[in-house]
Amino acid sequence: MKKVFLLMAVCAVMLSACSDKKKEGVITYQLSYQLPDSLTSFAAYLPKHAHAYFKGDSVASVQGTDEESTTMITYHPTGYLLCLLKSGMKRFQVQYSLEEQKKELPDMSLYEFTRGRTDLKIAGYAAQQYIMKNKFSGDTTSAWFTHDIEVPPNYLTAMFKPEFGTPLRFSINQNGMVTETSFKEIRYEPVPAGIFVAPPGYKKMTPSELNEMPVGN
Repeated sequence: MKKVFLLMAVCAVMLSACSDKKKEGVITYQLSYQLPDSLTSFAAYLPKHAHAYFKGDSVASVQGTDEESTTMITYHPTGYLLCLLKSGMKRFQVQYSLEEQKKELPDMSLYEFTRGRTDLKIAGYAAQQYIMKNKFSGDTTSAWFTHDIEVPPNYLTAMFKPEFGTPLRFSINQNGMVTETSFKEIRYEPVPAGIFVAPPGYKKMTPSELNEMPVGN
């Protein structure tokens, strides 16, 4: 009997360790765009990849390079959203209230979701199709979700209902610019230290001040 209890205790410790490991890591996405003619000249400057670092309920979504990047730090239990902008020597941090976040995120009330008939594998995970139909234009596109992995929503995926599962591939149209986001891989590993806070040297701004800043500043 003692051996049985010892075995159960060892199994519990192993399962706990595995569970903890699954709560920390990084997701890599590939980004592509369909741009209106007025924006095609900016195509070369748009990020082609994004990384979402997660630990518990904290997530930092990073797009760009070491020289030019946008980082969105979220903590969903409190609705916290902090934007870090880096361009050359310039550094800004902008915190958004819940009301201000509604203006920045895509308005998903414009879409009607219907379970599709197609399933496929994306990066090795079983994905279920949902048809996104724009209620006003009638345009449709497919979005793909999986229940094989569970990770906290990041800024790229926060607009979707969690019951659909983890988004793996989807397209969003904002003001005529279509961004397609595709899940590439997930790695369960320690995230970089300090990834969920603003580094020193980032000037605080309000969302209004950021919107009023002239392009090129």
